[in-house]
Amino acid sequence: MKILLDLFISFMIIGIGAYGGGMVTIPLIQHEIVVKNNWLLLDEMAEVFAIAQMTPGPIAINSATFTGFRIAGIIGAVVATIAVILPSLSIFTLLTPILIKYNKNEYFCRLRNNMQLGVLSLIFFAVWSYGSAVIDGFIDIGIAIAAFLLLFNFEKKLHPIIVIFTCGIIGLIIF
Repeated sequence: MKILLDLFISFMIIGIGAYGGGMVTIPLIQHEIVVKNNWLLLDEMAEVFAIAQMTPGPIAINSATFTGFRIAGIIGAVVATIAVILPSLSIFTLLTPILIKYNKNEYFCRLRNNMQLGVLSLIFFAVWSYGSAVIDGFIDIGIAIAAFLLLFNFEKKLHPIIVIFTCGIIGLIIF
């Protein structure tokens, strides 16, 4: 029972901090799962992120479901998934009227814009953290840079899933 409570609290914290999207949750998930609770090793967490990105759905929900299942079976998956969703649902339900009312307020706009800078820092940290777990040499760095340049040059013309599978196939051929 304690493990279910711990899963619920950890994924509730991740859900609260998920302002900014899925990439923002990566350092939060890593902190709660790897650093704070030692439920998974960093390498295992990288596998969770890879699986979560390959499956349909938001990365935080996929990661919660996978981690919850790994820690406490089906009930753990259900608890972790509900916990990560609950803050967003609550915030949208309770704060939407306030956000709409003060959307044009100068102080609110400044607060929102600077919160986005904090989100950007979490995305950079996620890239660094995830990259250090999956990059194992200069060839990996080259593949990652080539994939980034491909996405950058063909923005909105190339589906990211094509890049992910192409990198996988290149990895199969090279390694």
